[in-house]
Amino acid sequence: MNKDEQLLKLYLDLHNPESYPWNMSPESLYIEYVTRHYIRYRITVFEGMKACNIGIGVGEWDDYLGYTLLGKGTLTSVDIDAEIFDLFRYRQWREGHPNPSTVVCMDVLNSTLSNDLFDLVTIIGSTVKQTGEYEKTFHSCFDLLHKNGVLVYMDFLKNHTDDEFVQFIQSTPHRIEDISRYNEYPQVDFLICRARK
Repeated sequence: MNKDEQLLKLYLDLHNPESYPWNMSPESLYIEYVTRHYIRYRITVFEGMKACNIGIGVGEWDDYLGYTLLGKGTLTSVDIDAEIFDLFRYRQWREGHPNPSTVVCMDVLNSTLSNDLFDLVTIIGSTVKQTGEYEKTFHSCFDLLHKNGVLVYMDFLKNHTDDEFVQFIQSTPHRIEDISRYNEYPQVDFLICRARK
């Protein structure tokens, strides 16, 4: 299958009978809205800002961050899955994203990126759960931040609680700036945390 065929399959999969009802549901749209709103109003974008997102998935979060940084900063998107990495990079090129990500295929737990690179690191959704290494994942994320850099972490409470994050941060020199819980739809309660290195 060539890249355009893979891209068409991705577009169609987003609208297939299994996933489309969820993608169009109020719950899904609410989660996207709140997470994007959080970044827009609680993170200051500045000239020369360098951001990193861990876990690309379908790439809509990375697309949003790229637009948020447009004209001011750059985004590096990291995913362990070579197929996701390759297709996301191609999709952004094919769609003409005005501020495309630098896409890196790697395991954040065994990062080949240099330390202290970024002003902002985000890790959204089920990424932390998928790594299977809660504390090690966050240590790796903080290693990627400049001094005073910010980590934004969004997760579902069924995966990890805010208490777990607080306990982790208390064992480090980092500090929590904000923890917000959202329960508009109790079946998908989630949290967004902001911590500073």
